[in-house]
Amino acid sequence: MVVRSVNPRTGQVIKEFDSNVPDDVPEALARGREAQRKWMREWDKEERIIAVLELRTALQAMKDDIIATETLEGGFPQKDVVGTYNGVIKGFDHYAAEARAVGDYDFPLDPAGWPDTKATINLVPHGVIAHIGIWNYPFWQSMITLIPALMAGNAVVFKPSELTTMTGLKIKEAFGHTSMPPELFQMLIGGADVGKAMAAAPFDALVFTGGRATGLDITRNAGIKPMVLELSGNDPGIVCADVNVQEAARGVASGAFSHGGQVCIRVKRLYVVESVAEAFITELLKVVARIDVEHQIGPLIREEARAKVHEKVHRAVHAGCELLTGGESLPGLGYYFEPTILKVDDDNLEIIKEETFGPVLPIRVVKDEEEAIRLANDSDYGLGATVWTCDPDKGEAIARRLEAGNVWINEHGRTINCGELFQGWKCSGIASTNRRITLFMKKRTIVNHRSSQARPHWFK
Repeated sequence: MVVRSVNPRTGQVIKEFDSNVPDDVPEALARGREAQRKWMREWDKEERIIAVLELRTALQAMKDDIIATETLEGGFPQKDVVGTYNGVIKGFDHYAAEARAVGDYDFPLDPAGWPDTKATINLVPHGVIAHIGIWNYPFWQSMITLIPALMAGNAVVFKPSELTTMTGLKIKEAFGHTSMPPELFQMLIGGADVGKAMAAAPFDALVFTGGRATGLDITRNAGIKPMVLELSGNDPGIVCADVNVQEAARGVASGAFSHGGQVCIRVKRLYVVESVAEAFITELLKVVARIDVEHQIGPLIREEARAKVHEKVHRAVHAGCELLTGGESLPGLGYYFEPTILKVDDDNLEIIKEETFGPVLPIRVVKDEEEAIRLANDSDYGLGATVWTCDPDKGEAIARRLEAGNVWINEHGRTINCGELFQGWKCSGIASTNRRITLFMKKRTIVNHRSSQARPHWFK
């Protein structure tokens, strides 16, 4: 099988790559296991952290090349790529501090019931982690796994999305400039067949970001192992009655349409309180009319993706939604689609119920914030949400009632410290209270009876 990197701005093939095959997966796992054991046996924690920081130096030396490759292969606006690159670089120091801080700790025991006994919680790496990557943030999303996973003491076998193989190869190239064991980070090229083989193989943990349907398939086939899953989002936005319509319209437009709308945490359905609905929608349409689609939004990743968005919009119009702007593919080279706004009266429609991965925003006018909260929470998804208001206290009160793992108030989609604590609820992921580095670790509880004296409850 051959996988192709294509420039979405022109539709032209950039490069073709021979794919790995499913039989390559067990071999990669075996090599990774040997490298991971060496990593833990021959390197102490500080040496491992310093070695991972060498990767930052290599990535900084390749900055222009990495940004150019991801921009070319993904079709994304360059400012988006630069922003995520910078976020990754800043993340190294964060995860180094996290790795230094995390470690074994004693659990207190009552000496009356546990005389001469010590309980220690031992935190250890999972082992070898399978990471199945994505195409819409191919550098950032890969690195927010790789950095903490390596610092925690794991090996990683990585399959980038077949749509962004070149970006994955840049990460592998940078890794080659470090002193880490070469097979501590391995890369497999391929499509769904290789990904399915990785999910079914006996890796010690698995990381996947992508659609809910694929995530469900993975959970059915992965067996019993720790999984870090970030699946689809269908993020609601709430525009409150006290909002500054001019400012909020700019924020909502950016949150809905940037990066081609191909963002798991973009604004995907909007509830606007009726007292400001007319003024807000009027202002939003003005903002959208000023958007430079080529440079501010960018194309969709493939023609199939654009056709899927186009069909979904037309089904929504046929179902009775009012098309306020957009709705069509743009002529010429590349997979561009107009930023699209629909006015919707029924939350049971597909355009509201299911995520649209493109520059499409359905709007529903609601009576008040209470109705908006109820409708926002009436979803199988729970990745993110936004609240737009001039009252930050009210915004936080609403945020605390929203059933989502990430909520932004007068902001959208900006994650903290290279993906730290970014987790979804409901069908959008496996929620956890852990810091990200401990997602790549497991615990061992050691109960040590330090005396050889027999316990009273032992058999005589």
